Amino acid sequence: MNNNRSEAILNGKYYLIVESRVLNQINSKEYMDAYAGKEQSKTDKNHFLEIVRLVTELWAESEKQDMPVALKIAALCHDLDRIYPQREVNTKNCQKRDYETRKMIHSGNSAILFFEENPDLPKPLLHDVCYLILRHEVGGDRNAEGTMFDKPDEFTANYNLNVVADYLYYADKMSFFYSGIHEYKKRGKEKLKSKILFSLKGLPEKIIEKIRAVRFEDKFINECITDALRTIARNPRPL
Repeated sequence: MNNNRSEAILNGKYYLIVESRVLNQINSKEYMDAYAGKEQSKTDKNHFLEIVRLVTELWAESEKQDMPVALKIAALCHDLDRIYPQREVNTKNCQKRDYETRKMIHSGNSAILFFEENPDLPKPLLHDVCYLILRHEVGGDRNAEGTMFDKPDEFTANYNLNVVADYLYYADKMSFFYSGIHEYKKRGKEKLKSKILFSLKGLPEKIIEKIRAVRFEDKFINECITDALRTIARNPRPL
């Protein structure tokens, strides 16, 4: 068996190990007691898997090399604190002025949880996934030539982690328009409009075009998206 195939099989095993742990937590008594019958219990698993799908599609559209396993695992675990009721950071019921700060705290919290729950993963992989989770709300650092984790290792030897982080960022933003927008409408018009603007901020034109192509039966949602696309002050980043 050649080295590339052996590496692919091993990387696949790492993903399956993490996936099993995530699904076990979603099925745990702790999770079910906290969220049974609530909207969150219906959306967490679907959202995690949707991000894996979206990031895989985005990567395949733009990159010739195989997607790093660190990105696939980070896509699955980017919101990890959502499935640990005692550790979750509340970003849903907070003041608007606190929203972005809480989002960043949530990212760090999820990275810490991933680190704690997966101590048996190879350290370079563990570090790479943690960095991607930390950046999933903002994307890669455009001003950095490298990071403390952005070093050649067997998992990211051919990748720049800041570029890889953008794919996770884009997929998470896109997911809101594909499956999360109706839930936000229930929170009121102002929160919906604010979330749409937040989700469009910093996206490159290639991703904006994908969102522009999404149409809903709900006229109000379509109007909110159209209005946001016209007025938002974008700072595009190349994909």
